[in-house]
Amino acid sequence: MSIVLRVAVGGAVLALALPASAHPDHPSGDPADPVGNPDDVPPPVKGIDPKKKKPAPAPPKQLDDAALEAMANAAADETIVIEDEAPAESASSVHIDRKKLDTRSRTQMSDILRQVPGLMISQHAGGGKADQWFIRGFDADHGTDIAVFADGVPVNLTSHGHGQGYADTHWLIPETIGVVDVHKGPYSARYGDFYTAGALELKTLDELDAKGTVYLSGGAPLASTRGFQALDRRMVAMASPKLREHDKTLIAVEIGEQDGAFVHPQDFQRGLALGKWQGKLGPGRLKLETNWYTARWNQSGQIPASLVESGELDRFGAIDPSEGGEASRASGKIGYELPAGDGGTVRAAAYVVGNRLDLFSNFTLYARDPVHGDEIEQTDARYLYGLDAAYQKAVHREAFDALVTTGVQIRADDVSTSLWHAEDRVRLDNCFENRNPCNRHDSSIRDLAAYAEANVIPAPWLHVFPGVRVDRFMWDVSDRTMTLADGSSPIDASAARTIVSPKLSVEVHPTNQINLFVNSGGGFHSNDARAAVAMDGDGALARAWGAEIGARVKPSSTTRVSMDVWYLGLSSEQVWSGDAGGTEASAPTRRFGLDIEGQAQVTRWLAVDGNVTWAKSRFVANAGNGGAVALAPRWMGSAGVTATKGTHFVSLRGRGISDRPGSEDGSLVAEGYLIFDLVAGTRLGAWGMNLTVNNLLNSDWREAQFAEESRVSPTADLAEQMHFTPGIPLTATAQVSYTY
Repeated sequence: MSIVLRVAVGGAVLALALPASAHPDHPSGDPADPVGNPDDVPPPVKGIDPKKKKPAPAPPKQLDDAALEAMANAAADETIVIEDEAPAESASSVHIDRKKLDTRSRTQMSDILRQVPGLMISQHAGGGKADQWFIRGFDADHGTDIAVFADGVPVNLTSHGHGQGYADTHWLIPETIGVVDVHKGPYSARYGDFYTAGALELKTLDELDAKGTVYLSGGAPLASTRGFQALDRRMVAMASPKLREHDKTLIAVEIGEQDGAFVHPQDFQRGLALGKWQGKLGPGRLKLETNWYTARWNQSGQIPASLVESGELDRFGAIDPSEGGEASRASGKIGYELPAGDGGTVRAAAYVVGNRLDLFSNFTLYARDPVHGDEIEQTDARYLYGLDAAYQKAVHREAFDALVTTGVQIRADDVSTSLWHAEDRVRLDNCFENRNPCNRHDSSIRDLAAYAEANVIPAPWLHVFPGVRVDRFMWDVSDRTMTLADGSSPIDASAARTIVSPKLSVEVHPTNQINLFVNSGGGFHSNDARAAVAMDGDGALARAWGAEIGARVKPSSTTRVSMDVWYLGLSSEQVWSGDAGGTEASAPTRRFGLDIEGQAQVTRWLAVDGNVTWAKSRFVANAGNGGAVALAPRWMGSAGVTATKGTHFVSLRGRGISDRPGSEDGSLVAEGYLIFDLVAGTRLGAWGMNLTVNNLLNSDWREAQFAEESRVSPTADLAEQMHFTPGIPLTATAQVSYTY
């Protein structure tokens, strides 16, 4: 018999198999989960104070008679699970559980992501294209500087045909999300590529509390000329069939169609499926998971602000309505976890992902080709393979106790990308001045990594988190734009680079009401393989150094406030432009800022929460513009008030972002916004009803904005101006659910 201690350290659960005699006086956990689920963040156990020294490294205690009798009656292979949530690794760490998500808007995955304090999400080209991410002074584009994971599988796609680090989450079903964990700053060794501004982990449910639930949703923009002609509809079905006792199973499917308020409907059609199973097999626990997704959509693009302001173009109109795309994704994952004896646990997971994107965009309208227009087609087809294995162990010494994790991670991407000049989604003979395609490449990217990190406890009030990570990248690129008579490529190139990322954080909790944090570490993001080989590896790995000082204060049992100040420096790099099809240099940048976040249960039925982030982003070398970084967010924030009574609730929430430079010289401005959403719900027996009203005040706002040098018609002058995608107008979505 063994005892497994699961301690969640900053969102990562350390599963430790200890001798049964180590903690006989602690209560047992869920017997239905004999080994424990390392993907879950367990709730604190009554009687265990997470701010005190963790029970895992404690010296063995003398067994009393009751404990001996209980153990003697247990089966030889029985495992007792003790769950405890350890303190966060930093003041800025975020943990959002299912209970909070149930009272927030979740009509799409973007709604889930918008609940994270200090993170803004924008959609700028139709429903199926990856969102734009804003975090810690970064316009992280589609994910270049934030590492995103779903059930442990990396979401960011390296050397992507549209943009480096492309992180699309539309293949996830919002109703299946159980936990969202965010780790800001590069302070943990278990995360690698794209981990500069932070890492975000999305964890789906393992099973339902009931046999199944069916959701039916319908919505429409109430302040649109199209009205109920633009009906959005979704159906989600989820079930947890019992295959064996103690197994956990989840099956979920979604189908949906969304038009939005656009003059030319998005016609965003999609189908999604998720299957999960886990159960005891041999001495450990086996986990299986598979996902499937397909979608197609139209988009109205980013329209010139001057035409909207002059009344020549509807804010929900389009100049080139042929923009849009198709996407598909399929994946599989297998994992196994087992006790390794002597207080250790081994876990390993392997995954494979197939991903495709065919995207049509027209950013500059008629700037390059006044006859056919500037529409481009970007394609990306890949297979992604990976392995993540770790060994975790409790270490006991006279001077300290510790939880130590060592691991290896392997990732391999085989990618085919291309860029074409097109008109109305038809490829042309020429790519502007050259022949089509503009470029076509096959890339092979390999990342081999090893890491070690620990939670060292030299005193009950002190935790030290040292860590180190080593990554070895290898890039191979074949240029398929031209092919020789024998079928070979005229241009083949390779490069390789290694990067070491040290980490060190300290947490001090002098009282149960105060936790103080000091964090530091190195992170990085890789650049496109084509840029890496073009410069023989120079600038291929953009180094980031970050530091943070913060505090979490709990003035009362129902109130919590966290504050931190942070710094992040990013080195110069060579960047591949997927839209232009070439490399360009990026200068070093420096960012620093402030985060404040808090929540309070004012009464038994009323809760309030809020957060605000301020950041200053500058190029190290001043180019005469004060060093301003275009589109870098300055002020961002959100807040809400939620009233709950029994199974009924209503929540009013607001979110916003301030004006920011639209261009590097500051002559153009990306306008900020402040919008409000209302969410209400109730449950009557097996039936549930929810109403979500987005943009409650029907504000005219710009969801995404870019400075583009464009020509708005074949005969117009070339001009640089702000282009934008309009934000959603006043829109209501109703959802009915039935649980059986």
